Amino acid sequence: MALNEKESKILSYIKENPFISQQDLATKIGLSRPAVANIISGLVRRGYLLGKAYVINDTRPIVCIGAACIDRRYFVEGGLIHGQSNNVTSQTSIGGVALSIAENLGRLQEDVVMLSLVGDDAEWHTIEESMRPLMKTSEVEMIPGFSTGTFMEVIDESGKMIIGLAEMDIYEYMQPKWLLKHLATLKRAKTIIIDSNCPKESVEHLLEIGAKYNIPTVLICASVLKLYNIPENLKGLKLLITKHDETEKHFGIKIKDDASMREALQMWLDKGVQHVIITKNSQSVGYASENYGMHVYDLKNSDENSETYIWGTNEALCAGIVYSYLRTDEISEMIQTGLANAVMSSKSAYKVRPNLSQAVLRKDVKEIGKLESREI
Repeated sequence: MALNEKESKILSYIKENPFISQQDLATKIGLSRPAVANIISGLVRRGYLLGKAYVINDTRPIVCIGAACIDRRYFVEGGLIHGQSNNVTSQTSIGGVALSIAENLGRLQEDVVMLSLVGDDAEWHTIEESMRPLMKTSEVEMIPGFSTGTFMEVIDESGKMIIGLAEMDIYEYMQPKWLLKHLATLKRAKTIIIDSNCPKESVEHLLEIGAKYNIPTVLICASVLKLYNIPENLKGLKLLITKHDETEKHFGIKIKDDASMREALQMWLDKGVQHVIITKNSQSVGYASENYGMHVYDLKNSDENSETYIWGTNEALCAGIVYSYLRTDEISEMIQTGLANAVMSSKSAYKVRPNLSQAVLRKDVKEIGKLESREI
């Protein structure tokens, strides 16, 4: 197969300077570094390069581990009639908690590596084609005989989910033995982000890797269904992001006021988490750490459906915090950046805003300003 224009340019630059960095190649050609990495992987597979050693990888990536799937939403027109056909409108998007975080970060021009398991099917090829310019997907592994993960939810007129259906069995194979194949990538990560589709044993193993190599680790809960993958001991976990219903189910409590939110936050801190965020639908978040205390932030969501969770909010929150964490030591600035991304994402029709960029996020933070918080 003949080389396209970008492949030819990359090969030409490598011939001129075999030690050129991927970032320098990206700058010369006008692509993101993950896109250059994917092109180089293709040149290696097709025999144009003998190995990736021709290009020095001088960056430490953010590694996102978890679900890479297709999300489908069906909006019921009128009241739902059980046992009968219902008129609906539908929306399909590329999803998965870890993948959505990776997409946010990729649009913010971070160097991102995605680790996941998928099927050799149309769903995965759709995901790969769309995400390849934003992140490195070459370490995603296809398993014959399995389907790429899918999630379907039916939404009523008030914006509430009536039923959710998840086909996620493939992620049970993301075991520690599988992670060992990617240890070299994990060891050089600057941050490891995990979603709770990963089996408990793998989450524990990733926490050990983070502790051993001094890599900040983030865990984001994927759903109530996946709570069994949350380890009892979370010592060393830098940040946990979870929804209020997940926390209620996990601890067998009800979060109905500031006092019960404080109790819930403390329960997570007692497990060893350094920073914890509990989101309440798309309205507010509770935050806690031993050093900075406990606070509740108002998301200022004026949407009429703000009583319900808007998909993509927690992923945007996580990405904004991690993005800011890599640039500042100020906890308040990290939280504000994450909240700004969450607020603006909740107002978008997309799970991940296609217009998201560093400049857009800076503008959002400035426009939204400091969000009100109260100590609890």
